[in-house]
Amino acid sequence: MKKAAAAIAMCLASAGPAAATGDIYCHNDEADVGVSLLVSRSEALTILRSIVTIGEESWSSDPGVQEGQPIAVGQGFENDGRLLVDYVAEPAGAIIARLRAFSANEGDSTRRAACSR
Repeated sequence: MKKAAAAIAMCLASAGPAAATGDIYCHNDEADVGVSLLVSRSEALTILRSIVTIGEESWSSDPGVQEGQPIAVGQGFENDGRLLVDYVAEPAGAIIARLRAFSANEGDSTRRAACSR
């Protein structure tokens, strides 16, 4: 019985926080600029896939899922109603695009800023 209790205690002590995966989609009012993100959240935001569209052009971090010019996430940050993502054409390359999205809560309503060029 002591071995079972010790094993359970060890499992509980080594358990990490749960991670959730979901989509974030942002677009401007005219819907000609959009960003779609597949993210995983644990202690830090991890962007698993990103698709950027501007008019008829598109960029994709995973061309096997969505065709488009290659793009990579340089860095991403989410905290206190802010989502900030910098995109690069190649790893360690210069920043070619930036996503800055903000949200605010007042009472029961939430307002989110849309993407823009």
